[in-house]
Amino acid sequence: MITPKNHINFRALKIADDIDDEIMDCAVAYIEPQGGGPLPDHTHEHDHLFTVISGEIEIRMENETFALASGESLRVPGRKRHSVWNVSERLAKVLGVSLR
Repeated sequence: MITPKNHINFRALKIADDIDDEIMDCAVAYIEPQGGGPLPDHTHEHDHLFTVISGEIEIRMENETFALASGESLRVPGRKRHSVWNVSERLAKVLGVSLR
């Protein structure tokens, strides 16, 4: 497991890499309470599809905030400034898929 640069109390386990023409990679993030990242919010070329496996997260995207609970998903356009945070009192597990 790794902690991505500029993330706090956030560990990620890569599941697969370079899957096909649409999917770059996927990983499970283990985000402790009040953890997340990156700081500051960032942008990049690829999109993310985040699905909450357990817990609750908040996705900050541009001037909006999206609350997601277990079983909920959100596609985040990579060109919009964004970050992911655990706003609950327990560990959040999130599947992240990077889309080309």
